Amino acid sequence: MNLEEKDTELEEESGDVNIDLLEVFGALRAKAAWIVAAALFGAVLAYGISCFFIQPLYQAQVILYVNNRKSNTYAESISQTQITTSAELVPTYQEFVNIKPVMQRAIDEGGLTGYTPDELLSMVSTQLIEDTGIFAITVTGKEQFDVAEIANAVAQSSTAEITEHIEGATTTIIDYAVDPLQKSYPNNNRNALIGFLAGFVVSSAIVLAIYFLDTRLKKSDDFAKAMDAPVLGMIQSMMATPDKNGDGGNNGNKTEKREAKGNS
Repeated sequence: MNLEEKDTELEEESGDVNIDLLEVFGALRAKAAWIVAAALFGAVLAYGISCFFIQPLYQAQVILYVNNRKSNTYAESISQTQITTSAELVPTYQEFVNIKPVMQRAIDEGGLTGYTPDELLSMVSTQLIEDTGIFAITVTGKEQFDVAEIANAVAQSSTAEITEHIEGATTTIIDYAVDPLQKSYPNNNRNALIGFLAGFVVSSAIVLAIYFLDTRLKKSDDFAKAMDAPVLGMIQSMMATPDKNGDGGNNGNKTEKREAKGNS
């Protein structure tokens, strides 16, 4: 086989692939209305579930700064070493927040009588602000107007506990929590977008599955590909096409017969 024949075969193979891709896109385009409808249904369904069936959660956050000197010690300036040391102490302070004595103290001193220490522990999390002596306490809960109160109470109790138990270290609350104006979870718009994409993908997959599983020969090109032979000719259907009156196209013959009788 010479080089020209190989090029011809490659061109034919690539041509077959292009035709297949065009047919696939054609199958998707033929069902475009159905796919879009399924995607919109998925978006509406996901939005409805997000609004009415998922428990909303609210968040409040308080920011604390860590320093490595006693609270009654005055310093005119803070050195880079002190800043670095504070940043290194933050992970220790974070772990110190998530203990039951801190939660119990927050309940007693903050008046959180409707909660237990275990419940508060499940609601509280801490986040480190990288390369700084600052960390955040975040409270996530179902009650919109309780989370800020809980966050501030936990911050104050943890500050007191840290000062009492860790020598030469204090924390300062630099930003108190406030009541959230809206829920933090779930995100209705994001869930609607996810539902839209899910509906689009699933409906497209169904259309493609039906297309690839359909092995019927619908066109002469399909027969040529299946038999690997050219189509030499086609035989048209011999069935009579019924006209509007539904008499199988014989109405014209009957009329002609009647006219012939009249002339005779």
